[in-house]
Amino acid sequence: MSSPFKILNDRQTVFDNANRLSRLSRRNHFYFRFLLSALFRIRFTDMLRQHFPFLLPDMPRPAYVTVEFTNYCNLKCPYCSSPLRLRPQGMMSETVFARLVRQIKDLGVSRVRIVGNGEATLHPRFNDMIRRLAQACRYLTIVTNGQRLDLETITNMLGAPLRLIEVSVDSNCKEKYERMRVGGSFDKLLTNLVLLKQTRNKMNAPALINVRAMIHPSERANESNILEFWRPFGDTVIPQYLQDEGLAGEVPTHDLFLHSLPERYPRCTLPLKAMGVMWNGKVPLCDFSEKQTGNPEGLLLGNINDDTLQSLWNHKIMRQYRQGHRSRAVSKIPICQGCVGG
Repeated sequence: MSSPFKILNDRQTVFDNANRLSRLSRRNHFYFRFLLSALFRIRFTDMLRQHFPFLLPDMPRPAYVTVEFTNYCNLKCPYCSSPLRLRPQGMMSETVFARLVRQIKDLGVSRVRIVGNGEATLHPRFNDMIRRLAQACRYLTIVTNGQRLDLETITNMLGAPLRLIEVSVDSNCKEKYERMRVGGSFDKLLTNLVLLKQTRNKMNAPALINVRAMIHPSERANESNILEFWRPFGDTVIPQYLQDEGLAGEVPTHDLFLHSLPERYPRCTLPLKAMGVMWNGKVPLCDFSEKQTGNPEGLLLGNINDDTLQSLWNHKIMRQYRQGHRSRAVSKIPICQGCVGG
């Protein structure tokens, strides 16, 4: 099994996010279950494109679109930028959402991921929005911190239906979880996860439940125990590696990934497969562009209020970065220097 880590010096080891084969091998159980779950719902070329888009020509649409219902959050995790409020906060309006749903249908996007810089279940129209998005695409997924998964929310998520529910967690002990997930309750999370799985089984709903365990640098030696702890709460569990735990060695800095490989330009797959829409309709080049540029909104392509997903997918900047990553022309991908890739 190839290692996903690069050793920069005697003190720092960083996660190489662009190592696709390592990602697949370390998460093989999840990807196998995902493949079965997505069979006949996501185009085979779109599934292949998720990891190996360089094997295929450019497509007329993204393999998937990520949607940010809101960038408000009920937790204040020290490694997340959401508590810093670096960009204006808000909830996706009905106008923006209606345009988004229509454009997803028009473009024929098969997979939509509800994720972003906040907690989607905080949106007051969450239940209505997931139902309409599920009708607009063939495979709808969500990433949530799991703190608001009461019976009503769970029933609506399963009934929409959401095909993949991913719950992001920390550690395998109450003390560290609540230190990292400031404002969260470890006991409540466990209760909610049990309720989610029981309700899914009772409804015979199609949702795959995946637990995303954040692995801190100080916990890498304990990774197998952490994953084993969370295994009963989902169908699958995968590690997600944090890069830095700050000067104190305990509380990480606010970024999931850092400029850790300064001499490297990763062969990133994101411009060839994904688009993201913020709560206000703005569309950046990629999820990492805000970290790379220092602009909280990232390198913006436009806004779906003025443009369409189709036109933004074919935007000159998007095409430039696709060509740059395909040909390894670093002059075409200036903001990618030092990024961990995707």
